[in-house]
Amino acid sequence: MKWVVGVTGASGLRLAHMFLQVLSENPGRIFERLFLVVSENAGKVAAAEGSDFDPADYGGTFELISPDDFSAPVASGSFLFDGMVVIPASMSTLGALASGFGTNLIHRCGDVCMKEGRRLILVPRETPFSLIHLENMTKLKRAGADIVPFIPSFYNQPASVEEMLRFFALRILDVMGIHQADKRRWGER
Repeated sequence: MKWVVGVTGASGLRLAHMFLQVLSENPGRIFERLFLVVSENAGKVAAAEGSDFDPADYGGTFELISPDDFSAPVASGSFLFDGMVVIPASMSTLGALASGFGTNLIHRCGDVCMKEGRRLILVPRETPFSLIHLENMTKLKRAGADIVPFIPSFYNQPASVEEMLRFFALRILDVMGIHQADKRRWGER
């Protein structure tokens, strides 16, 4: 499997950090290649949130690609990859994808996923949603994207924020079609 992860400048870089950690745990069994594209604003948001998120930490697992590199393989529909997860997905990213007007590689790669019928998983991070946000999400869902906002589960009785984030990361893997055993799933006790 080949997947792209896009990280944008929405609040919630801890979501991205945990998801990337989960993907990094044993990529050789599942993934042939993983690509990581981080927007310029993601670094600013990480600093504002006091996050230790640093894309370079994932250089051993992911192929790091500049958000300005439109010559990257994932910018083309002829390059075969399975899909993309954008976590967190800013409202400007959703707007760009919904309108077909992209200005960076995250937008372009998302557009490639939609036009080629590949999996596109968007994790919007905003509250409350405006009508424009909801219309953009509806438009993207109709175009084939999966909209997976961070809504924590409590039936799994998380003991910490980290456990909550990890469980959500596993749910994203489910949407990707990768099912990991976890005793905290509903009915798995």
